[in-house]
Amino acid sequence: MNLLQCRPVGASFEIPWQVLVTLVTVAGYLMAFLLIPRILLSQKEAGATFAWILVIAFLPWLGALLFFLIGRTRVRRRAKRKVRYRVAINQSLQGIGPKRPCCENSVIERLAEPCRSIARVAARLSEGPLFPGNAVDVFVEGERCYVEMERAILGAERNVHMMTYIYREDEAGLRFREALMKKAREGLEVRLLVDGFGSHALGRRFVRPLEEAGAHFARFMPVLPFSPHWRPNLRNHRKILVVDGRIGFTGGLNIGDEYRGRKRRLGPWRDTHLELRGPAVWRLQETFAEDWFFATRQDLISLDHFPAIAPAGDDLVQVVDSGPDHAHENLHAVFFTAISRAERSIFITTPYFVPDPAMLEALKTAAFRGVDVRLLLPGRSDMRLVQVAGRSFYRELLEAGVRIWEHRPGVLHAKTMVIDGTWSTVGSANMDIRSFRLNFECNVLVTGTSFAERMQRIFEDDLARARPVTLESVRRKNVWRRLSEGFARALSPVL
Repeated sequence: MNLLQCRPVGASFEIPWQVLVTLVTVAGYLMAFLLIPRILLSQKEAGATFAWILVIAFLPWLGALLFFLIGRTRVRRRAKRKVRYRVAINQSLQGIGPKRPCCENSVIERLAEPCRSIARVAARLSEGPLFPGNAVDVFVEGERCYVEMERAILGAERNVHMMTYIYREDEAGLRFREALMKKAREGLEVRLLVDGFGSHALGRRFVRPLEEAGAHFARFMPVLPFSPHWRPNLRNHRKILVVDGRIGFTGGLNIGDEYRGRKRRLGPWRDTHLELRGPAVWRLQETFAEDWFFATRQDLISLDHFPAIAPAGDDLVQVVDSGPDHAHENLHAVFFTAISRAERSIFITTPYFVPDPAMLEALKTAAFRGVDVRLLLPGRSDMRLVQVAGRSFYRELLEAGVRIWEHRPGVLHAKTMVIDGTWSTVGSANMDIRSFRLNFECNVLVTGTSFAERMQRIFEDDLARARPVTLESVRRKNVWRRLSEGFARALSPVL
């Protein structure tokens, strides 16, 4: 029927499907035309900018949806609010005594290279002083670490603050819930903060008994259906437990049975977590307080939460927080400095390896300089696409002289680095773009040979069980594997 032909009164008007498809297509390209300048104005890294433009140009509706969900790396309005909260927290801290522990610049200046340069960068970007007088213990088994964390919680006298990216409703989750409930019933201040995306499956039925016991519970940027503020990116990836403001735990362990190696499909779980005692715990408590303030608008600054902390050991420690609310990519700058200034050795363990061009060149250049660069990466991964993207970097790294091992058996989840046997870091940040630019992360930097030697022994033990990756094996890859790796690598700026 001709579209201009008159229809009886009350008859429905039907648009031919060809016209509808044309209208949808034109609308999609108009939207792409408006979005591409916005991407260019955001001044992203060139690879990420080009990747987003291609996706939006060829798949305008899907590309636009993905960009609004995961492409905007800054929290914008929320980032400004979080900055205001950080300022408010710092002002509140100035008003209580004892004053925040600090370290004179002369202590940093007395350090040898590369520790001095790394400490300077960390102190400048994260306002994280180098704290002397700390005792740092390292855990490589999830179950043993959980036992120590439970012991610390049950020994609390004033308050317990826990923050985690993933909290499972399983045996491990029940254990910690019972410990937190016990202290809450005793009248202590107990707070649990979980990420709204990582712990989205944590239901009200599981949380309600905790709150009924008197504990406080909150979600960081909760996932709300149809909310314009929801982002699957910009997640709080930190794992922090602080007891009485004096004992702190942080690292790679979330709360769940897989982190105890209890899920057969994942096999043995290899992670690294730290226990801190001493003045550096102040910074962990400060990080928790800022995130709790952001999630609940409740100010935790008081002497009960920030007591005077006596020296507990000989370790020099900095706690560096990083996230999209900071003006700079703090941990990226720290890692880049550590790799660039290394003189003898660089030992890196990371489960997700998607380096940006700057980090990739830093690793290759270090190898060119004769530095012993070793990477321990996953042999199997819970993030398959990220692993495939990471393997696309193997050939150029191996050709530069970097040595690579793949962890076996089970899943590798540890995030560590040891430089020259004198400086180490353990934390939540992976060696990938997501950790450097999109997530809220927290790493502990330890300066000193004693702790570095412990971390180096752990790294060498891991290598003894891992499979070395040879340049010959990489060159023998068939065309389909190379294509899949190339495709995953092309997506790496937006992974």
